[in-house]
Amino acid sequence: MKITKLGHSCVLVETPDRVGLFDAGVWSDRELIDQIEHVDRIVYTHEHADHFDIDILKSLLAKFPNAHVVCNSAIQQRIEEAGVQVTIREETMCTQKFTSPHEDLPVPGAAAPSQNGYHFKDEYTHPGDSFSFAVSKHVLAMPFIAPWGKTGDAIAKVIELKPKYVLPVHDWHYTDEAKVWLQGLLETSFKGTGIEVLPNKIGKVIEIE
Repeated sequence: MKITKLGHSCVLVETPDRVGLFDAGVWSDRELIDQIEHVDRIVYTHEHADHFDIDILKSLLAKFPNAHVVCNSAIQQRIEEAGVQVTIREETMCTQKFTSPHEDLPVPGAAAPSQNGYHFKDEYTHPGDSFSFAVSKHVLAMPFIAPWGKTGDAIAKVIELKPKYVLPVHDWHYTDEAKVWLQGLLETSFKGTGIEVLPNKIGKVIEIE
């Protein structure tokens, strides 16, 4: 399996028979997305702009018209309202949803959107903006930085779930120096747990056996 972070929470996951692209939103690296050579599943956890962008979806479907979108009903409605023609599923055999509610927002009057987490090929877990989920496959994309959550709580959740690998995501807010600091903090925090922190470098292809 190959994992490539494409900015913020956008991750490309390649297996021998399926390629999934997760949460391609406005803070993703558009140039890297345009370089994708194949995708089968375009997956969205929720409708916030940093996780879902209709223009990026249109460009992907222009290149990969046979790709399917996997998302919840709120995103499906937005896609249909935009007049985009694509097969939409809430889950598939290779992309299975799980309970992963969006954390409460720290903005007066703002309601958290509906959200699904997704397991891909029984190997990769993408929970969206949540610490409130119960299961991880052996590779977990984890948001450690967010206005709605604490880094310490995210670290505790990873230790509880014990994935083999963890990829830091949801970090558009951080400078390059801060990302290096976070990498060191996570490596120290998970020392002795058997959890390996994957390199947090946009565009780096990481191969996992």
